[in-house]
Amino acid sequence: MQNMLKNCFLIASIVCLASSCSTFKPAASQPTASRTKTQSDGNVQFISNISIKPEGREDLTHSSISPANTDTKGNASFSDRSNAAIENLPALQFKFAILENCSVEDLDNPKLLSFMDYWYGTPYHYGGTTRDGIDCSAFAFLLMSSVYGVGTLPRTSKEQYEACQHIPRDQLQEGDLVFFHTLNGKKHKGVTHVGVYLRNHKFVHASVSGVMISDMNDGYYDQHFVGAGRVAETPVAHS
Repeated sequence: MQNMLKNCFLIASIVCLASSCSTFKPAASQPTASRTKTQSDGNVQFISNISIKPEGREDLTHSSISPANTDTKGNASFSDRSNAAIENLPALQFKFAILENCSVEDLDNPKLLSFMDYWYGTPYHYGGTTRDGIDCSAFAFLLMSSVYGVGTLPRTSKEQYEACQHIPRDQLQEGDLVFFHTLNGKKHKGVTHVGVYLRNHKFVHASVSGVMISDMNDGYYDQHFVGAGRVAETPVAHS
């Protein structure tokens, strides 16, 4: 009888152990929710922390240039596509609000936004006037002509500086021109580079790394700043 009880106890213990095995299994790891990575769709471009400075070449070109919509390379001109670009205004406002470090509501000049979007990233080419390559004074000329209707701006940055009404740096408004000396070793610090002022110390220009937006408070541009100018024909800038 005692042996029978021992056998029953042994069988019962085995059954209990078998039924409780799952208790000792590690809990199955839950599948980790995959994180959706936001991919750049080309609508937003961020300013690089490192930019090539426009030094080492003086703007002495006297190549001819025509206003806005003549493109000898057969590319669609800015004026040909400006209406289509303005249809994408919310995306442009978001893109350039990032680049100009401002609110979307501040960007109330759609023609300027679509112009910058059209030319942004165009490579620098000394004497160039097309999207295959453009230099700083040609870019300033085309922007002022296309966006503000200014048709009297000379071709070179030095001549543009001389043609402007000179203004203090703290009075800069959208559409004013900013001038720099970008050559090392020159005894007389004359104008060799030009950009168009936007807001928040930002200006757009054709640097040697291409058409881009830079900050005037950047050490390089701050040290090489020559002066600012306002074209008499330029409308009062947007607030």
